[in-house]
Amino acid sequence: MTTRIRAVGLLSGGLDSALAAQLLLEQGIEVIGLHLESPTACRSDVRELARELGIPLVVRAKGEEYVRLLRNPRWGYGRNMNPCLDCRLFMFRMAQPCLEEQGAQFLFTGEVVGQRPMSQTRDRMALVDRESGLAGLILRPLSARLLPETEPERRGWVDRSRLLAISGRARLEQLALAERYGLRNVQSPGGGCLLTDPRFSERVRGLFEDVPAERTTVDDLALLRLGRVFRVSPALRIVIARDREESLRLAAFESPERWLVEPLDFAGPSALVCGPRDEESLGHAIGLIASHSRAPSPENAVQWRTGGGTHNRTLGSAARSA
Repeated sequence: MTTRIRAVGLLSGGLDSALAAQLLLEQGIEVIGLHLESPTACRSDVRELARELGIPLVVRAKGEEYVRLLRNPRWGYGRNMNPCLDCRLFMFRMAQPCLEEQGAQFLFTGEVVGQRPMSQTRDRMALVDRESGLAGLILRPLSARLLPETEPERRGWVDRSRLLAISGRARLEQLALAERYGLRNVQSPGGGCLLTDPRFSERVRGLFEDVPAERTTVDDLALLRLGRVFRVSPALRIVIARDREESLRLAAFESPERWLVEPLDFAGPSALVCGPRDEESLGHAIGLIASHSRAPSPENAVQWRTGGGTHNRTLGSAARSA
């Protein structure tokens, strides 16, 4: 009886990783998707994509170790706060136990030679493979014929002639393949990591400057994705929601260090206060809520919660005490 070959693929939710999975499925490989949840990744419906591909999905969180990596990447940052080499190595090391758990013979990714200058050149790919301890067991189906032969190809688990030789940053070949396969639930090409975005990177720098490493959490990073962030002082940041959905999402971040101030009787955004529960912080939060609301009255009020219950304050009284 022939043993069916099984592979684990890093499934981001983007186009390239979906195509890599599809290419292996065409060869009869049993594919398992591995999605590593990150607070700095663009949103994608990776579960729906896995259902469309017809593959099981394992989801793991990158966790607090990832936050530490972002502060001190061994190989440094790209143009913004993107530590691409360190991040890629981190993901491969997270994937290694999954290979063993799933009884898989190799790992694959959607990487394309020359697509990202910091991590997707031939020499950088080889470096990360060696450092991960998985050299020879990482297959890149979209660019495989441009790269040295891997163990899955040498052993005949995968037919190298049916893999591709895509290179560069253009996505025309990938888009044509997506059309051929009828893929619909994929993230837009070129998206992915928020750390390549200058504005988000500036938020991350501010967080790392203001909050000591031992107190920085995954939630702190995830919160930077939401709303308008105002750095009032090193000890005080206030996040103002941009719409009703964000107001609801901000509430999930309440903690002993973060508290929510909400409009009580008028239409306006919620404010998540990251800092001390004092009059000065409250005054800043109320001022920001009022300035981002449509003509609120001084008699309108906000509310916030503490361990002792719920409290109210009118906008007018807050302005007088300021």
